[in-house]
Amino acid sequence: MVKLFLLRLGVPLAGRAPWLFYRLAVVVGSIAWHVQPARRRRVISNLLPLCNGDESRARRSGIEVFRHVARYYVDLATMPRLDITRFERDHLRLVNGERLKLLDKPGPLIVLSAHTGNPELAVQAFTNRGRAFVALVQPLDPPALANYLLALRSSTGGAFYEADLRGVRACLDALRDGKLVAIIGDRDIQGTGVCVDLCGRRVKLPRGPFELARRTNAALIPILAARDGMEDQVVFVEEPFCMSVTDDPEEDVRLAAQHWACILGRHLFRFPGQWKVLEDYWTVHACGES
Repeated sequence: MVKLFLLRLGVPLAGRAPWLFYRLAVVVGSIAWHVQPARRRRVISNLLPLCNGDESRARRSGIEVFRHVARYYVDLATMPRLDITRFERDHLRLVNGERLKLLDKPGPLIVLSAHTGNPELAVQAFTNRGRAFVALVQPLDPPALANYLLALRSSTGGAFYEADLRGVRACLDALRDGKLVAIIGDRDIQGTGVCVDLCGRRVKLPRGPFELARRTNAALIPILAARDGMEDQVVFVEEPFCMSVTDDPEEDVRLAAQHWACILGRHLFRFPGQWKVLEDYWTVHACGES
C-alpha cells in the first residue's frame, strides 16, 4: 500500500513539474540500486548474456535499469495531465516510422512490445492516428493498486486490462471489430508459454499474442522503445508480419514466437540497460536446457 500512497501523492505534483520528478527519479533509482542487493544481483544476472558476459558492463547497465524503473513511475504519475499530441511532437522519435502506415489500413492489428523504454507511452501515441486500442498488463496485488494503475494507464485514451480471462475477451472482441491490441511479449506471466531461443538461452515467451493473431487473422507489428534522456522516447518500428496458418497450430505459434524472439533479442543486445525486468528472468522463464 506504500506504493499506492506514493502514487496518489505524486500524481498531482508530478503532472505539474515532470522535469523535477524525472530528475528525482534518477536519485531514487540510484539509491535503490545500492540498498537492494538481492534485486541488484538478479538484474546483473539478467544482463550478463546481453553484455557478452562482461560483468562491469552489466553492472553499468543494471544501475540504468533501476533508474528507468523509477522514471517509469513518473511516467504513470504524469499520464492524467499528458497531452499526447505534444508528447508525440516533442518527446517521441520514430525509427522506421513509415511502417506505421499499416495503421491506416482497416483490419485487426496486434502491437508487440517488451519492457524496454516505456512501450505504453509509445502505444498511446497511436490514438493520434485514429486507432483506439486495448492493452494487456500484468495482474497486480493488492486490487486497490491494480485498479489505480489501470485508471492511470487508461487516462489518455487506451483501454488497459489485466491479462486475465476478462482481458483476453476484450482483446478478442477488439480484434474481431478490426481494432488494435497491444501486448507486452517478453514475460510468460501465465506459465503457458512457447519455447524459443532468446539471446542464446531457451526460454518461454507468451503464446497469447500469436494465438490471438491466428484466431483473428491479425497482423503483428513489433514496436520496441528506448528511453533517451529524461522524458524522451525513441521508438523502433520493426517490420510487420503475419502468422502462418497450417494444419499444425502449435508449430505456427512456435515459428511466430521465434521470429519475435529474434527481433526482441537484437533490441536487448543493443540496449541492455533499457530492459526493466527485475525477476531472475533466465531462471523463471527457463525452458529445457540453456
